[in-house]
Amino acid sequence: MIMQQLIHSFIGYTPPAEILAGVRQGNISAFCLFAHSNVANPAQLRDLTKALLHAAADGGQLPPLIGIDQEGGQLIAITNGATELPGNMALGATRSPELAEQAGHVLGRELRAMGLNLNFAPSLDVNINPVNPVVGIRSFGADPQLVADLGIAMIRGMRAEGVIASAKHFPGHGDTGTDTHHTAPTIDHALDRMEAVELLPFRQAIAAELNAIMPAHILFTALDTDNPATLSPMILNDYLRGKLGFDGLTISDAMDMYAVARFGATESVKRALQAGIDLVLLAHLPDQMTLAEQMRDFAQPDAIARIQQVRAGLSRELPALDVVGCAEHQQIAQTIADRSITLVKDGGQLPLRPAPDDEIAVITPQPSDLTPADTSSSVRIALADAIRQRHTHTQAYELPRDAAPDDISAILHATQNARYVIVGTVAADQDRGQAELVKALHARQQQPLVIALRTPYDLVAFPMIETYLCAYGIRAVTTEAIARVLFGEITVSGVLPCPLPDVRV
Repeated sequence: MIMQQLIHSFIGYTPPAEILAGVRQGNISAFCLFAHSNVANPAQLRDLTKALLHAAADGGQLPPLIGIDQEGGQLIAITNGATELPGNMALGATRSPELAEQAGHVLGRELRAMGLNLNFAPSLDVNINPVNPVVGIRSFGADPQLVADLGIAMIRGMRAEGVIASAKHFPGHGDTGTDTHHTAPTIDHALDRMEAVELLPFRQAIAAELNAIMPAHILFTALDTDNPATLSPMILNDYLRGKLGFDGLTISDAMDMYAVARFGATESVKRALQAGIDLVLLAHLPDQMTLAEQMRDFAQPDAIARIQQVRAGLSRELPALDVVGCAEHQQIAQTIADRSITLVKDGGQLPLRPAPDDEIAVITPQPSDLTPADTSSSVRIALADAIRQRHTHTQAYELPRDAAPDDISAILHATQNARYVIVGTVAADQDRGQAELVKALHARQQQPLVIALRTPYDLVAFPMIETYLCAYGIRAVTTEAIARVLFGEITVSGVLPCPLPDVRV
């Protein structure tokens, strides 16, 4: 039996000959593309996907599924001209299903124009754990109904454009304190609690005809005391398909992640297939063609029938590439960012009204990938640029993560005469250097304006701060929105999507 249940990956801006041969022969039915391995720009990516589509047509095969992580915000695989949407938590702050659906349309139109038909998004995780290292702003928030409403709206937008949305990470990754890329988390909540919180968005999305679900590499003891969801027949078959009535595709998360890779590649992939995963995402596992040969005896006819049915509905025609990054899409991204900015504490400093000679110091963290599900390191935080457009006497400073005392001292010295000090922070509740800098600025009575550029929880590290905003991202539309709020050009309207623990606001 031909092994069509694996999602293959490869390195290169063009498909290798053996990959094209596998598509022509019907041995490969699906792909996951990665930013660092396969994507230079939208035009190159379209050429790559067209080569895969043409190979399938040449061999008389159905179009392959071609997927990527294009979530928005923290995790965006395609940039260099594609629209860089704010992430899900920014949408959560807008409280707008309409904007979430528009974001889905943008994602769908642009992915289709670049030849992709599957998006590993959105996250339907309910982010209720402030120290969750891997979900955070990838979630719409801490309210299960808000997550459901916005997630379903985004899925509806993508589906209307011909892109399959794979909601993740079932039954829910929002209450873990560790990252499945590196550890094997366990969630011990009772089933009634899970059905009221973690499972609610998935249940409602299934009722709204969700086409694909990505299970989590997490042990949920209320449903299976022995196997993580990816490897659990009790979760995938008995609960997801049996109780919830899901009849779409189940797509595994990357199988090179520690939580399943610890069992060994051959064993974990075999167990995933036997448990009920329709498409197993090999990601960066080596020797994928060899692994495919080893898995032939474990192919599941029901899964192959579902895959074939989905592939039969895929279009071979690609929209014009000029829709990618178009003005209409950029305006939608800017509107989401504008409406997401949240004023948590108002110390009476806004809007800024600097005199021409007043110095504004802008301090931002050096971008880094805090998890493998992160593309932040490729971003330049342009907050100082956006502010400088409004006030020329603006100086920019960058603080390394886990900054040494000398780094902090240097910035404190350089900013001692600034009339306004604006500090952007990223996970400062888990970074001593950022917290110490903000506290030192406050102690010398410079009244820093602090803007959380990732999750809202940074205020826990410096509750004495008088002016605190949340922006949920570091991309250009978000830094522009921050500047608009700071200078009173737009009214701040975002609402916290997650409560702040033990902080009086």
